[in-house]
Amino acid sequence: MAPQPSRRLLIFQEARNPQNPTEVVYLPVNKLGLPICGPGPELPSILELPLRILRAFTEIFNQPRYKGWALVSAGPYHDTSEEGKYYAVVLEQVPGNLQPQDSPVTL
Repeated sequence: MAPQPSRRLLIFQEARNPQNPTEVVYLPVNKLGLPICGPGPELPSILELPLRILRAFTEIFNQPRYKGWALVSAGPYHDTSEEGKYYAVVLEQVPGNLQPQDSPVTL
């Protein structure tokens, strides 16, 4: 049986851009992500997110630091201890795209 690909949970907070208050940005709350063991959280299809959020996540996850990772799912994240809008994103390491120097903690 093949090992499960490495998966990580990242949380982003929606905020106003300090340089341009009319622009919304998505800031990572946990930059390295949390490793997922087991089935992980049930999130809706990423296609259910508004287009502006899809664009933002496309820009974020096309950065070189996320090379070798695929966005599996994303959806609203409810943090009752904090105010604001949050989004949870599940990334999965792409098999066959790994190099010896690649590591899941390089997010």
